[in-house]
Amino acid sequence: MSSSHRKKAPTSEAFPCPDCGKTGMNRIVETCKLEDGLVVKKLTHYKCRSCGSRFFDDDAMHRIQTARASRGSLAQSC
Repeated sequence: MSSSHRKKAPTSEAFPCPDCGKTGMNRIVETCKLEDGLVVKKLTHYKCRSCGSRFFDDDAMHRIQTARASRGSLAQSC
């Protein structure tokens, strides 16, 4: 028996949006253009069908931070 922790499986059922309160938050994969202009392709995150709000879990935030760091190092080398 392993002592490692199991990751929870992503939920496929919609749940309430923290912004609008409607039950419309779903886990999706799409290309996201963030407010600072950064584009992250195939980003898994949560998006509300009702109001369009997006929420990022730890894995998504890690991908965003990695992309920002890469973009910053490219800008410094130019």
